[in-house]
Amino acid sequence: MAYEALVKAFDKLDIDKKDREPCWQSMKCPSQTYTRCPAYLQEAGRRCWLLAGTFSSKNPYCIYCITVKDCRECRFYKLVRQNI
Repeated sequence: MAYEALVKAFDKLDIDKKDREPCWQSMKCPSQTYTRCPAYLQEAGRRCWLLAGTFSSKNPYCIYCITVKDCRECRFYKLVRQNI
């Protein structure tokens, strides 16, 4: 699966950093939303854009995708990219 290959690639960059907040906590998503989010359900943590955002090649699930046209404009994505 493409997601698994990306997880391995990002693991090499240590982008997930388990000690840091996942997207749904940082963005303060309501529990009724994040508990159904693909990023939460598949434990994507700080790699939310791969499953729930505009990079997922599916319809974005992220509730913040309505305010940004691309995950690269998202506050959380920018935060993660700065901390690689």
